Amino acid sequence: MANIRKGDTVQVIAGKDKGTTGTVLSIDRVKERILIEGVNRVKRHTKETTSDRGVKVGGITTVESAIHLSNVMLVDGEGKATRIGSRKDENGKNVRISRRSGKDA
Repeated sequence: MANIRKGDTVQVIAGKDKGTTGTVLSIDRVKERILIEGVNRVKRHTKETTSDRGVKVGGITTVESAIHLSNVMLVDGEGKATRIGSRKDENGKNVRISRRSGKDA
């Protein structure tokens, strides 16, 4: 599953946020988890403290939580979810291509 990289636009294909798109913030390849901007938002309760300047920090915050890597698909240039393939370019490097359109991803 090394087809998705940080900064890619992906679409959620399963779970509570099915159909939503977002940008990949981070990937944990060992646990096969992915963090996507604006997807799987959960409430976190942190103890309210006062900083040195007297500003209160903490309370209830909403943050993104990781989802499994298999629940997302890469979005191609046309805005549709697609599988990813690869081919060699003229320099011999691997290039990701969209299986739906055949264009570079």
